[in-house]
Amino acid sequence: MNPDELLNKYADGERDFSSVDFIGADFTKVNLSRADFTGAKLAGVKFFQANLSRAVFLNADLREADLEGAELPASDLSTADLMGANLSGANLSFADLTGADLCRSNLMVAKLINTNLVGVNFTRSFLIGANLRGANLMGANLTSSNLSQAYLCEADLREANLTKTNLQRAFYNEQTRFPEGFNPTKLGTFFLAPEVNLTGENLSGVDIPGANLQGANLAYIDLRKANLLWANLSGANLSGANLSGANLSGVNFLGANLTDVNLDGANLSGATMPDGVVHAVIQRQIPPQNSQRQ
Repeated sequence: MNPDELLNKYADGERDFSSVDFIGADFTKVNLSRADFTGAKLAGVKFFQANLSRAVFLNADLREADLEGAELPASDLSTADLMGANLSGANLSFADLTGADLCRSNLMVAKLINTNLVGVNFTRSFLIGANLRGANLMGANLTSSNLSQAYLCEADLREANLTKTNLQRAFYNEQTRFPEGFNPTKLGTFFLAPEVNLTGENLSGVDIPGANLQGANLAYIDLRKANLLWANLSGANLSGANLSGANLSGVNFLGANLTDVNLDGANLSGATMPDGVVHAVIQRQIPPQNSQRQ
């Protein structure tokens, strides 16, 4: 069977492609949702921006596969071999990767919300800016992996191996669980909680949707192009902050101090302003050369 034959069979309603051999095949941007690739040989396969939602890759060989930008929500990749795979920007939310091998893989800015990552091997992997909110990482091996700017709120990292793990500028909250005795603040992480003090910090480009920063001191903070969708900033001090180009849709600014805040090009659609008025229109992008502080 060649790739075209597989796609024809899929179009005819077939979903069982277990144990197939498609090493190096190109399935760029195809729709193979709910397909079953159990035990398949898919090393080096191109699944670039493919729709693989609820697909099954149980014990499949996906070494060096290109899954950049692929849609894999609720998929089953348990015990799959993903060594060296490119999963940057992929959506793996609610997926099951129990026992998978992701050594030296690229998961930069990947979505791993509520993903089952129990016992996963992430040795020397890149998870820069990945969203791991609510992910289960119990017993995962994160030795020498890079989780800088990763979002770890509500994540479970108990019994995880964090030897030489880069957690610079990663975010966690009170619900994040670390191994016993582990102190994340010593590794340059940011604690997101009501009334926290982040005065003057550079958090440009961060992805912290739904963050609860009620009453926080965020004076002169740099949040350019940050994603703060539905964040709670009520009562926060944002005087002098730079929020230009940020996604502030649905943010609660009730009672916040926005003195001298830069909102150039920010998306304020649905945001509740300090006086309680809801901002209903997306703010027009202002070219940098014409931008003014608001």
